Amino acid sequence: MHNLAIGRRACPALLSSLAAAVLLLWPAGALSADSPPAFTSLPAIQGDAVVGATLTAKAEWTGEPTPQVRYQWRRCPATGGACVAIVDAIADKYVVTAADVGSRLGVKVQLKNKGYDAISATSVTTAVVVPAPPPSSDPPPTSDPPPTSDPPPSSNPPPAAPDPRDDPVTPSEGKSFVEPVAPIVTPVVSASARATLLRPFPVVRIRGFFQHGGVRITLLSVNGPRSARITVSCVGRGCPVSSLSLAGAPARLRAFERFLPAGTVLQVRVTGAGRIGKYARFLIRARSAPLRRDLCLMPGRAKPAACPSS
Repeated sequence: MHNLAIGRRACPALLSSLAAAVLLLWPAGALSADSPPAFTSLPAIQGDAVVGATLTAKAEWTGEPTPQVRYQWRRCPATGGACVAIVDAIADKYVVTAADVGSRLGVKVQLKNKGYDAISATSVTTAVVVPAPPPSSDPPPTSDPPPTSDPPPSSNPPPAAPDPRDDPVTPSEGKSFVEPVAPIVTPVVSASARATLLRPFPVVRIRGFFQHGGVRITLLSVNGPRSARITVSCVGRGCPVSSLSLAGAPARLRAFERFLPAGTVLQVRVTGAGRIGKYARFLIRARSAPLRRDLCLMPGRAKPAACPSS
């Protein structure tokens, strides 16, 4: 029988051997440390708040092991208040439905990994959901009246009329406003004027709802010929940009689809080479629809004027 004696010289060597054996037997995964979930980029929503559009939730996070992610889309009041979870809307994408019209949409993202408590963050809500716009189409062509005397009538068909002015809308904070629907009447214009009007004549549409101190624009669009050039100028402390230029119509002026305080002035110009163009001016007011003015832009002139008529 042999006794194991550990002297002062042998002890350090034995301890080193034991430590090496422990490292060999220790699982490789234990060398990496777990970490709790954390957002490196808060949730945000991409897409348009229009019926039929697809919204996508975007976020970035860290955590070890990789966190499990859970999405919950929510429907929120247009003017603020508690949001309600949408049943079965638990994917990173959501298709806007007719039930969402008049509400805002948001998404809540939850992260959870083993050994740590779950964390969550919510996105900024979208603009108020609006119905899908009807498909745009050119107005049906109209024929000239039969000739009654010399000279013969122009072969060009009469253009579509400028869209009517709208202003009076009963104010009510939090309620939406749209341009009043009025019958479009083709004006009687001279043959020379017919030859120079943009065709189809541009139509500028605005839609939104009232808010304290101004209005929130949910739609600002221009329909017209593809060859037209659109320029928008904005004056006032609430302007997101001072000017914007686009080539061709139809077009959405999304930069101005937001809250605009009272006193803001938007001027929309739609022009074409050698043609009479469209001018629309909107003065944003508190607790009331924007004050609108429609005029024409004559070729070679910067100042808008009344549209031509006989």
